[in-house]
Amino acid sequence: MHKPEKSNAFTLIEHKKFSAKTYKQQFVKTFLELSSSYTKSSFSRSAKLKVAAALYDRFFLHHRVDITSSLKLLHRYKKNGMNLEYLLSDLFFRFLSDYTHSLVSHTNDWLHLRDIVEAVDTFLKECHSITPDTSTNNEIIPDDVAITFLETLRKKSQKIKVLNTYHGIPIEFNAKIVHTSANKVLIKAHALQDIAATCQGGIYLLCEQTFGHDLFAKVTPRVIKGHDLLELSQFDSLTSGIHKRQTVRVAPITKTTVLINNYSVSLFDISLGGISMVCPRDLKLELYERVSVKIPDTLCGSILHMEAELIHVSKFEDGYKYHFQLDLNPAQESDLGKYIYRRQNEIIADLKEKLI
Repeated sequence: MHKPEKSNAFTLIEHKKFSAKTYKQQFVKTFLELSSSYTKSSFSRSAKLKVAAALYDRFFLHHRVDITSSLKLLHRYKKNGMNLEYLLSDLFFRFLSDYTHSLVSHTNDWLHLRDIVEAVDTFLKECHSITPDTSTNNEIIPDDVAITFLETLRKKSQKIKVLNTYHGIPIEFNAKIVHTSANKVLIKAHALQDIAATCQGGIYLLCEQTFGHDLFAKVTPRVIKGHDLLELSQFDSLTSGIHKRQTVRVAPITKTTVLINNYSVSLFDISLGGISMVCPRDLKLELYERVSVKIPDTLCGSILHMEAELIHVSKFEDGYKYHFQLDLNPAQESDLGKYIYRRQNEIIADLKEKLI
């Protein structure tokens, strides 16, 4: 298995005309272009971006990223008869071509090109050694399959773990499966879960270990024989873990203006790992572009200046939502962590008040 820290190719790859960090944007664009020939149209752009980023971070930036799930996703959506090893080979051939062009007038760096080619070859062999399990490669889970699974749990009197977010705070409890029918399921959930699920309009069913996929279902609150229940319908399988964030993400209590490269935007939510902002206009930022972020002292008590990397852009109401990954130093992480903890307690208190 390829271990970058044991190879000097990665320490030698940088020069005046080539930066591993800035090349990420081109790498992702190349992946999007090539993948259209190898993968199905149902393979979403957002999923492709995550796969490309994982491969790049593992190969170029030495991050200990587990690319197994990314390779499984590629196999899940590959076109019939296509060999994804050709996709990866084409992808890194493009990189080698770009890198070779960057070496013009940098004759000393040509000496290291062989090491880089060997590193690419080792990485491709690592990808080949990871054999995806295609036994659960269903792209769509029909409602009746999901409901049959939940009925099996009901008969065994097994509860199911459910998850919601309320202003970014995860609300997770066990729920009892009360009844199933041809296209609906009734569950008895915790009172806090009822409120969070109703506000969110749906609920996550955390059953990947027993079912093979986590599920998301539409929620309708019901009162039956004096009991508050949640009616679940329209089940979707989840192939990404966006609902299992490892860091708490909170929304500000009042409108907060943040500066991105000196452009004013509105803070949507923030965590120790990332920040998202909304803006009525297109900021014309490129994916994976690095920007400067200025957070006002009204949030954490002091002004925070930091760098961030754009990882996703989506339409939001009449404008756009921008998602960034943050680079924090220890002091910024401490200040932001204190704010998130305080805000988390405020949100939970607000949720509990709704029970009264």
